[in-house]
Amino acid sequence: MQHEDIENLATILNNSGHYRVTKKYQRLEYYNTGGEDDKMIAVFLDIEATGLSYTQDKLIELGMVKFEYNRHGSIFRLLDDFSGYQDPGIPIPEYITKLSGINDDMVRGHKIEENSVADYLQGVDLIIAHNAQFDRTFLETTFPSKAWDKVGISSRKLEYIAYKFGFFHEGHSICNYQIQTICS
Repeated sequence: MQHEDIENLATILNNSGHYRVTKKYQRLEYYNTGGEDDKMIAVFLDIEATGLSYTQDKLIELGMVKFEYNRHGSIFRLLDDFSGYQDPGIPIPEYITKLSGINDDMVRGHKIEENSVADYLQGVDLIIAHNAQFDRTFLETTFPSKAWDKVGISSRKLEYIAYKFGFFHEGHSICNYQIQTICS
């Protein structure tokens, strides 16, 4: 079957109302053009682990993709990616294998080097994750210092992070910061 025949068949199936045909993702070279003068670099991060508890379970896979974006949220293009397995030193629970597709044989003997993660994150302005609380706690637990030090965050304290990005707030009330900003 030729490509054109396959496309026609997909159209017929979709139009029937009984099927939904999806296409395999094809990476584009550019997603947007123009307005590129204020480009920044972000990373989309995804982690798989042996369970949900970052204090008891272990990271088994780390995937990251860098991309260019601007302050308006336009994404320009995908850059390099980072992917690796990590042997947790314990058997992967069956339900995790069913959920993630990752089994003991896939991770056996693999280790993600902390310096490699830190080097990959160098120069990144923003890290995004679908389930950020889960992903960040596993990343910080598995790679406790290097990854965040390279992006200029050597402390997780809110006051320090605010200071590093050029503002402060009183206590834990962001309202004080907002009021000071509005009034000044």
